[in-house]
Amino acid sequence: MTERTETMTQASAPAFHHEGSYIDWSSILAGTVVASAIAFVFTTFGTALGLALISPYEGEGSALAALIAVGTWMLWTTISSFMAGGYIAGRMRRRIDSASADEVSIRDGIHGLAVWGAAVLLGAFLLGSSADTAVQATTETATAVATVADTVTNESTQTATTTPEAPQVSEAEAKAATEMARKYSVISAFVLAAALMVAAAGAYWAAGMGGQHRDEKRVFARFGRWT
Repeated sequence: MTERTETMTQASAPAFHHEGSYIDWSSILAGTVVASAIAFVFTTFGTALGLALISPYEGEGSALAALIAVGTWMLWTTISSFMAGGYIAGRMRRRIDSASADEVSIRDGIHGLAVWGAAVLLGAFLLGSSADTAVQATTETATAVATVADTVTNESTQTATTTPEAPQVSEAEAKAATEMARKYSVISAFVLAAALMVAAAGAYWAAGMGGQHRDEKRVFARFGRWT
């Protein structure tokens, strides 16, 4: 792949100077939409395969192996989606003046970071809304279960029905389970934070590549063509 040069940059500069902001929000929005869509598709597919922090399938086998598999999938999903969004933002960004090659490259990369930031904020908003809904649903379910349990207990007392006792969990086992859950929560949070930071760098680089391909007027053969 050729390096970005001053000659290439100046040759692809706009014919006329256009007044306006250096930030092209249209390209950022396009990149954010694509990045979010790819992340949603990969996350849904991973959840169906059990590659998610919350899975509909009961886990069996090594918890460490499951955590590694989930972490790897999270890294792949996060980085690839943000790089795709960053590339689109860089490729679609409209240049407004004949800046130097380094300045053009930086502006392209910043558009990739803007895609990353917008997608992260969107994901945090959706995740917060989902968490509020889940908490509300869990509270309502717990209340309903408690009501049913009280009813069953009263009926059992009246009929003097003997029921087997629930298995007892020792205090040591409960503490061990709590500590294990805490450790996995910390590791999961670290993996997610690391994936997002790497994705930010990937979005910056991909946006620069998209801008370079824009200036080169590069066309990928057979891409989007059916004839």
